[in-house]
Amino acid sequence: MTKDLELIPQIRSKPILLKVLANQRVIIKHELGRVPAGWLVIDSNRPVNVWRSGPMDKKAIELIADQNADITLVLL
Repeated sequence: MTKDLELIPQIRSKPILLKVLANQRVIIKHELGRVPAGWLVIDSNRPVNVWRSGPMDKKAIELIADQNADITLVLL
């Protein structure tokens, strides 16, 4: 199976700890060298939804959350 056909993308970053604020965009700069396949929130101190609020590119990803929270995520 080629990388383009992976059903479950691999984790490509170390855990990233963030303090997110409700409806406030956060830009995460990365050095993956490619556009991330996505992200996974692996820990949070309260229920929170996190979604993309802008374009993803080879240098950064822009996210927004619906609640104030301390979260940890990884890029895929």
